[in-house]
Amino acid sequence: MNFSHIFRRGLLLFVAVSAFNQTIFAQTYDNYNKRELLLQVLDQSRPNDYVPVFFNIHFPDKFGWKAVQSHINWFRTTHVDFVNVKYEYVPQRVEVKNPADWKKFQQFPADEWTDQVLVVKELARELKDEAFIIPTVYSPLALLRQATGVWGSTDPDAGKKFIELIKKDPEAVKPALEAVTKSLIYYIREARKAGADGFYISSQGDDVESFGGKLFIDLIKPYDKQVSDAANEVAPFNILHICEAGGHFTAESFNDYTDYPGSVVNVPYHEFQGPSLTTKQVAELFKRPVLGGLPRQSKIYTGTIEEAKAEVDEILRNAPKNFILGADDSVPNDSDPEKLRALVDYVHSWRQTHK
Repeated sequence: MNFSHIFRRGLLLFVAVSAFNQTIFAQTYDNYNKRELLLQVLDQSRPNDYVPVFFNIHFPDKFGWKAVQSHINWFRTTHVDFVNVKYEYVPQRVEVKNPADWKKFQQFPADEWTDQVLVVKELARELKDEAFIIPTVYSPLALLRQATGVWGSTDPDAGKKFIELIKKDPEAVKPALEAVTKSLIYYIREARKAGADGFYISSQGDDVESFGGKLFIDLIKPYDKQVSDAANEVAPFNILHICEAGGHFTAESFNDYTDYPGSVVNVPYHEFQGPSLTTKQVAELFKRPVLGGLPRQSKIYTGTIEEAKAEVDEILRNAPKNFILGADDSVPNDSDPEKLRALVDYVHSWRQTHK
């Protein structure tokens, strides 16, 4: 029996358990639709009085009904405003020792995306009436990092060696970038068919430690942007996430992304070389609503709920009119969901209680 059959059998049990435990996961309020409220953020003719919130983690259960349940529990417990389906597919390892090895990369077989798409499909079936279903999509460069074993490597210099190998012969890596780009576009289209409302599109490589500047524009961006363009073609609500990936940006770095599509932009405010931009400046630069404001390990992780509220007060007092509160990236996996829920509920009504 293959995994898909096991997955479907398990989902029957999952649905039965979910129905039995419906009162356990039910929200304490149900007089509004989060889909409608999130769309209001996109109407830049007026500020959004309701401030949506987004926090995400990587769940221990990657696929199957346990992954579906983990996403549902997170959504119900924290009261965040959309369902971010975590990207958990790691491509098969490809050994790359010299530039010629980049030719080993091929487009991933379609069936390798099956388990990832099934999670999207079941979450859409369970939650689509309540909130947007927004899967994460890593960049082509991120997939190369995964496939070459950089992520999770015990070699502290693995990332540096990966960057140096690409810089040694940028032309040689293009076939690999092309292959993984086609694979990601296939996943986007399949996930959309499965019920995704849009995508959290992660871009990497423009930090000063990696390929920032001309090499990013000439080599990384053409493939990177194909992924964003594909999401924009098929889905109505996409988030452009500029990922620091351990590096640092300059205020000028974001100019490289202003022509990317995306309903909302999420940038790394807290990993800068030199002065950072404010959330209002980012909104003005990109001419679209902004998601963010908090560092990954903010007071919601390191402090008390009162300290977290004080941190949020400062952010919201200076936020642009159309704004979604969130972090630069995923919050730590051991974040307290109950504490997050208290902050989320506080933020939702902040603009009504702080006039």
